[in-house]
Amino acid sequence: MDIGYRPARREDLEPALRIVQDAYNDLRARHGLTPNVGVKPPSFQAFCLARDPEGLWVAEADDGALVGFGFAWTRRRFWYLAQLFVRPGTQGEGIGRALLARTMRTAERDGARNCALVTMAYNTASTGLYLRNGLCPREPLLRMAAPVRAIEAGASGTGALEAAPIEPWPGCREWLGRIDEEVLGFRREEHHAFLLGGPAARAVRIERAGRPAGYAYVSAEGHIGPLAVVPGADPEAVVDAAVRCAVQQGSKQVSMIVPGKADKILAAVSGMGFRIDEPFVLLSAKPFGDWRHYLPSNPGFM
Repeated sequence: MDIGYRPARREDLEPALRIVQDAYNDLRARHGLTPNVGVKPPSFQAFCLARDPEGLWVAEADDGALVGFGFAWTRRRFWYLAQLFVRPGTQGEGIGRALLARTMRTAERDGARNCALVTMAYNTASTGLYLRNGLCPREPLLRMAAPVRAIEAGASGTGALEAAPIEPWPGCREWLGRIDEEVLGFRREEHHAFLLGGPAARAVRIERAGRPAGYAYVSAEGHIGPLAVVPGADPEAVVDAAVRCAVQQGSKQVSMIVPGKADKILAAVSGMGFRIDEPFVLLSAKPFGDWRHYLPSNPGFM
């Protein structure tokens, strides 16, 4: 089968996400996990495509069918591989390697000082590919989930911090940027503008006496993230406030991705009834970020 590679177009995004669904569910099934990954609208992919068309690539068979998808975004000289998936049945033929090479051109173009990604910890074939391209495992990440009834039984209910809606963009730009710079090492203004423009069911500033202790986004399904804690603030109290927001909006389940270094948060949510749902790992060319104080949204958004 002859394979061609080209930059993605807007009409490619929905079939590309079906490749992501098929490949992810196939991988889960092969590792004894339930194939439960669904397809969502390609909102973030379309957002990034409009800003940087060179960051999204597809692999196309000679009959016109898409067989692979690579998607990367760059912010402040930080390059991030959001998605790299190849359709089951065509894997092991170098398609992933070719897509990775093409998406990494934007890192070279922008003079990226660091490159990173998050993948499933059991995805050994892809991890090997990333290692060969200079991306090393840095941080274990655990997707934790709990039904609301378990959280209500195990929550501390301290309510030490308050959660208020984040003001419309760009009024919140400066304080969000300061937190990201302290915690991640770079600002993500465009990503906040995207989330505040609609995808997040709730976007909250977590504060004490009017001073920010962190921020959190909560999806309609009850997933928390990204969440950032101001260094010096109480991470357990920030997460407690975010969990209360997710419970109050009526979600049946609450979930979040917690780094291994965030031991206080892991202990707190375990006490609330959260259990490990899926393991991930962060890889990067160089260490970055304070992973005691940041909970990624998902592997694609970080």
